Amino acid sequence: MSVRIYEKEYAPFGKVLAMENDFVELCVTLDVGPRIIRFAQRGGENFMFEDRDASVVNRGEKYDSYYGENAYWRTYGGHRIWLTPEIEPNTYYPDNDPVEYSVSGNSVTFTPPEQDANQVLETLTVTLEENDGVAQVTATATNTADVPQTFGLWQISVMCPNGLGIFPQNTRDAGLLHNRTLSLWSYADMSDPRVCWGKNLISVRQDPSVDRAFKIGAPNERGWLAYLCHNALFVKRFPYFAGSAYPDDGCNGELYTNAKFLEIESLSKLAPVNPGDTLCATEVWSITPDVAPVCGKDMAALEKLVADYIEE
Repeated sequence: MSVRIYEKEYAPFGKVLAMENDFVELCVTLDVGPRIIRFAQRGGENFMFEDRDASVVNRGEKYDSYYGENAYWRTYGGHRIWLTPEIEPNTYYPDNDPVEYSVSGNSVTFTPPEQDANQVLETLTVTLEENDGVAQVTATATNTADVPQTFGLWQISVMCPNGLGIFPQNTRDAGLLHNRTLSLWSYADMSDPRVCWGKNLISVRQDPSVDRAFKIGAPNERGWLAYLCHNALFVKRFPYFAGSAYPDDGCNGELYTNAKFLEIESLSKLAPVNPGDTLCATEVWSITPDVAPVCGKDMAALEKLVADYIEE
């Protein structure tokens, strides 16, 4: 079957554009966002978190003064585009308006309204392959100001509860020099029992019973992050450009979790963007079915999983 693309209702988020083939299905919100609100095996459970009851909303005086009265940002869930560096409220643009889209073969480009306050225009392009469960997700941000701006693209996939995030450590032999750095946020407790520190991998378990947040980031030379859930494996792949200036002291990959979800995040390099110029960053997604759950402490089993399914 070729790729099918069609509009449908997806409660409670309104109208979405569905893209599907024999292997996977994907839905992108049209009334707000855009968000890739669903990515799953055909007929399977959603890998994306859905904020159905608007439990994650930011609002207040700083939003009203920057964006206008009664402005608010809502996560909605799913996959979104943000810009780095993270600044509140600038980063938290209230993307609550309808989204336009255009179709070209197996690709769809989603274009929300320009962010007037930030003077940026973003797009999200999704390409679904015909013959496997692979999707290409490309984000762009165009500087619409009349002066240069410096920012980077930040693609955040908000994953469903009760899975296991897998973060690869760099294994490059650097001789007498270091080959790894790690960024930690002020709320990140390195003794957090959800986190297991292995020789070559770090695992982070999403646990709905734990309220506190945890976040790590690193220069991810191996170019992937993964989420194990629903007896399947979600992998996002993204590039690492050595010597480039990345946000958060050099991070192109980050992982965050709280009681509701786990985020796996890729970041482009920070760059000065001249008026009218555009930054672009691409991720490649895949779902591998029939992958048994693995305990986050079992690094030998996780290493085998990586060797069998990610770094074959």
